[in-house]
Amino acid sequence: MAWFGQGKDTIEWEEFRDDVLFYKWPKKEIKKGAKLIIRTGQKAIFYANGAVEGVFENPGTYDIASEIVPFLSTLKGIMDLRGDSGMRAEVYFVNSKELLLPWGTRQRIMIPTPEVPAGIPVGCNGNLVITFRDYNIFIEKVAGIKDTYALEDVAERILGELNPIVAEAILGGQGCIGVNALLGLQMNSRALSKKVCEELDKELFDIGLGVADVTIQNFNYPEEVQKMAEKAAGQAFVGDVNKYATIAMADGMAQGGDNMGAMGAQMAMGMQMAQQMAGSMAQPQQPAAPQQAAPAAAPAGDRFCPNCRKMVAGKFCPDCGTETV
Repeated sequence: MAWFGQGKDTIEWEEFRDDVLFYKWPKKEIKKGAKLIIRTGQKAIFYANGAVEGVFENPGTYDIASEIVPFLSTLKGIMDLRGDSGMRAEVYFVNSKELLLPWGTRQRIMIPTPEVPAGIPVGCNGNLVITFRDYNIFIEKVAGIKDTYALEDVAERILGELNPIVAEAILGGQGCIGVNALLGLQMNSRALSKKVCEELDKELFDIGLGVADVTIQNFNYPEEVQKMAEKAAGQAFVGDVNKYATIAMADGMAQGGDNMGAMGAQMAMGMQMAQQMAGSMAQPQQPAAPQQAAPAAAPAGDRFCPNCRKMVAGKFCPDCGTETV
């Protein structure tokens, strides 16, 4: 597929894809009168006899003889280009823009915890921002003799480095982390992204690439781990029942004694909800407040006068004479 075009005497790269790292101009000989066109986000590199003769990065149109030749690095390069037959050279156009590469862990990473020593599987995904650090090293070590090289051609190598780097960033040099910390990774995604960016940037140094930024958009766990998170949330809620009861009691006292009964009902409902959320988890319960003793029952034979409500031991009320039987 022809992605790139070139005029008869023009050296240029017409980009049709945003993810191409570099493009090699197809001709081997540069004739006199040729023009060089550099577009925004491009660099033009002249190679002769396996060595870099010059690098040009300012956008614009240049005359090869008058504006390029004087800046070639060796006298041999200048003499070759000024010869009648032109100069046999290679011209590479390098993409100097930042390139976005979506990423995700190939398989879930097993992160050991004290509760699950064998590890809890964790997956994550996001985006990488890839840049050129040293195009000479990249072309020499990775691209070889290819005429074009896209980000997808090197993505496999980049993504292959990620799993161990992400695992190390999560563990932070420790042998394991607690389940609660593991389930709270999203809250620490910025710090983790920074660690992953720094370590991946070091790994890609040897092939001439760099990592300008890493974002972690999402962490994902198996369904069983999600249920564990919900259970942990319920346990935490039950742990705060005493605090809830104290606040409810204080509210009731502030609103007056008439509301104490309603507050007590709300407290009971709250405690019941907490116990239901905890499920089968055993939680220490606070001792119940002692109940007020019921009034002593009246002795056998004693009764109240239906007329004056005085206590009567006999058949007739001694105060008003009313019969009580």
